[in-house]
Amino acid sequence: MAPRTRSFPFSSGGDVLGTYRGVPQVRTTYVGLQSCTDETHPGPPYRSGGPLTVTKKRVTFRDSQTISVCSNPGASPPFRYVGRMAVLPYFPTVEPTRRSLAGWGAIGWNRTFPLHPVYSMGVSIFELKDLHGMVSQTMQTFSDLAKRGFRFTATRRTFGDFLNDVKKGPKYLADNYLNTTFGWIPFAQDLAAAFAYRDKLLKKLRWLRNHNRRSVRRKITLDAGGFTEAIPSTATSPVALMGPNTGNSLLYSSGNSPVPIDQTKSYDSKIWYVARYRFHIPELDHGSLFLDKHRRLSFSLYGIDFDPSIIYKVIPWSWLLDWFLNVGAVLQNIYFRARYQVVADYAYVMCSEKYTYIRRSSINMHSGDRNVTTGVYSGPDVRCYAEAKTQYIFRQRVEANPYGFGITFASLSAYQWSILAALGLSRRGKHSAPRA
Repeated sequence: MAPRTRSFPFSSGGDVLGTYRGVPQVRTTYVGLQSCTDETHPGPPYRSGGPLTVTKKRVTFRDSQTISVCSNPGASPPFRYVGRMAVLPYFPTVEPTRRSLAGWGAIGWNRTFPLHPVYSMGVSIFELKDLHGMVSQTMQTFSDLAKRGFRFTATRRTFGDFLNDVKKGPKYLADNYLNTTFGWIPFAQDLAAAFAYRDKLLKKLRWLRNHNRRSVRRKITLDAGGFTEAIPSTATSPVALMGPNTGNSLLYSSGNSPVPIDQTKSYDSKIWYVARYRFHIPELDHGSLFLDKHRRLSFSLYGIDFDPSIIYKVIPWSWLLDWFLNVGAVLQNIYFRARYQVVADYAYVMCSEKYTYIRRSSINMHSGDRNVTTGVYSGPDVRCYAEAKTQYIFRQRVEANPYGFGITFASLSAYQWSILAALGLSRRGKHSAPRA
C-alpha cells in the first residue's frame, strides 16, 4: 500500500529546577526526534506488514536532591537558591545514523532455507588438492623437530646453530598451528561428515516429505553485540557542566577540582530474521525414501551439484569478499530459487540499535544560611550527584518478496506466478500489494 512518514513532537527539559532570589531557574529545553516510516495495510485486523523505519532521539535526566543555600540572608531579596542541581547532557559531534541492512536478507534466507544442503561435499572435493601440502608440512615439522630439536649438543651443534633454532622456533610453531587448525581439523570433520552422509540425507528427506506443501517457520539471530567506552571530558570544572549557574560562586563549597566527570558511550545492536516458507517437491508426495530414487535431490542436499556458489567458494580469497558483499549467499539463493519450488509466505530481516551517551557529575554545595561576618554556613556541605542520558534508537524492518530479497513482483515469470498460485499465495494474501 502507500508509504507514509509520521513525525511525533518530542522534547525534554523546560522544567523548573529551583528558584534563585525568587526567580524560577528553568532547565534548557532539548528538542528530540521521533519518526516512523511505514506503509498502510488493510485492517483491522492487521495481518500483513511491510517495510518499517523508526527513529528516536531523546534526553532524560536524573537530578540531585533538593538543597537550600543562601550566601546573603540580609539582602532583599536574599541570595538564596532552593532546588535541585542538574548536569548538561552530552551530544556527539556527529550524530549516529542507522546501519544498512543491505545483504543481511540474503544471509538470513540462505541460512534458513528449508532445502539447505546438509553438507558441502563439492567444496570438500575441491579442497582435497591441499592434502598433499598438509602431509608435506606435517612431515617437515616432525623432521625438523627430530633433526634440529631445541636441545643443545656440543658434539653435533655449534652455538650459532642453537641460536638459529631459537629464532626459528616461533615460525615452526606458527606453521604447525595453521596446518593443524585450518588443515587437519577441518579435514577430519569433513571425513566424519562423509561417513555419516546416509543417515543425514535420509533424515533430511524424511523431514522434507513431512513438511511438503506445509508451512515452515524460521527465526535466527544474524548479528548481535555491543560495547561501552569512556569519552574524555574537556571541562575544567563541574561548575561549567552543572546548573543552574546563578553566577554566585559563594554557593559552591571547596573540592570541585579535579573534575569529577564521567562520560560513557554504549552501543547495542541486534539483527534477526524471521520467515515462513512453503515448498512443493512432487517426487516426495509418494513412494519410499530411498536415496537411489531421489538422486537429483540427494546430490543437491549433499552439496555435489557444483552450483555457482560452490565454484565461488573455492576461489582464493572469496571468503574475504563475503565479509563485505555476501556474494556466496546470493549465488546460492539464486541457484535454489531457479531449481526448487520454495517460496516465503513472509520473510523479514529486522534490526534494533541503541546508542546511549551518559554524563555523570557531582558538585560540592554549601547548605543553610551564610554568616556574612565569619563566612560560615549554618548547614553542612552537600555533595550533589546528577546524570543526563542521551539516546539514539533505530529500528528497521525490511520485507522480502516470496522469492527473496531484492526481487519485485513485476520481475516474476509466469512459471513463478504459477508456483505461487499452486501454493495458495497471492498479492491479496500476506503480500497484499506489489512493491517496486
